[in-house]
Amino acid sequence: MNIIKKWLVAVFVLLILFSFQHQVAEAADYRTVKIVSGSSLIVRDSPNDTANSIGNLDKDQFVIEFSSSNGWSHIQAGEVKGYVSSSFLSTPPSTIKIANSKSGLVVKSMPSLSASTLATLKYNMVVEDYGSVGDGWSFVQYGNVVGYVKSDFMGKTKTTTKYVNTNSGVVVRNIASQSGASVGSLSNGTQVTVHATLVGWSYVTANNVKGYVVDSYLSTKKPVVPFNNINFNLSIKDVEKNEKSKFIQKLQDGRETFLIYETMKYGYYAELTYIFLGGQLEYITYNFFPEENSFHTWDQMSTIHDLLHRQGVAEFGNDYQFSYEKYSALYTGWEKSGYAVLIAVDDKNLYTTAKLIYYRK
Repeated sequence: MNIIKKWLVAVFVLLILFSFQHQVAEAADYRTVKIVSGSSLIVRDSPNDTANSIGNLDKDQFVIEFSSSNGWSHIQAGEVKGYVSSSFLSTPPSTIKIANSKSGLVVKSMPSLSASTLATLKYNMVVEDYGSVGDGWSFVQYGNVVGYVKSDFMGKTKTTTKYVNTNSGVVVRNIASQSGASVGSLSNGTQVTVHATLVGWSYVTANNVKGYVVDSYLSTKKPVVPFNNINFNLSIKDVEKNEKSKFIQKLQDGRETFLIYETMKYGYYAELTYIFLGGQLEYITYNFFPEENSFHTWDQMSTIHDLLHRQGVAEFGNDYQFSYEKYSALYTGWEKSGYAVLIAVDDKNLYTTAKLIYYRK
């Protein structure tokens, strides 16, 4: 069978490919609010230093960042849309506010009543308030709606404490809808602060994750979470006794043992495999394309990686390593105490694979 040998070779190759450059992967439909941190900033029509200048931004000016790659950010500020050096942008502080106007919170493209209306947010919707821009206006964000609102049409939220209560965990989205972009995930038993609940969705904060989750997946009492499967001291019997995912099969090949399950991870179906060598747990893998018959374009692979990357950041934090081979593979990895983690999306075997791999260091 030699499956374990293939895994060892694959992980070794992936580790060699790491370039140790840090880069935040952005989903194609996700927007981030940034602020100009330099004294002024040139906007260019393409991401390079010799491209044409199409505008200038002032210090402390808010911008919308669509994506970031190779030291350049694709942004929009007012009517100006182009590329700027990422090093001159920073994340501004924000406050969670709630729309407290019964008639709705009107979001404008500019801080003026005569400006075009971008959206009208319903009463009780949560927004990120990035602060006053003067004359009674604030710059806010709800999902991909980013603009200006009257400051006195917002109020403070009344918070409660709840817990994630579903074995597969919950996906956190940027709007109160299944169509919203995933901004992370929270595992079963995680304590969250609920800021507001609207049409079956709750806006929550927990650690470095914030956004909307399905309210029915929360409870006021902390659930019992007895089994931590990311534990490389587990024996084969420990996994067989405690793993609650749907069992598929057990394979044995000499000193190699494979326990295979069907489960949910990061809100997606995956094949979960525990790989033992001589009775010692070496790998825990989640394969999101177990059928080995899927092929995707580079853009599709990048989007898949971005989605998994966001979930990984929510689970393991921002101290990651990112690398890629153009048109072939994308990797994100973390070093944790006692083990390492790798997200790998590639088409090296003529079909697309998307895997999350935990392995003993």
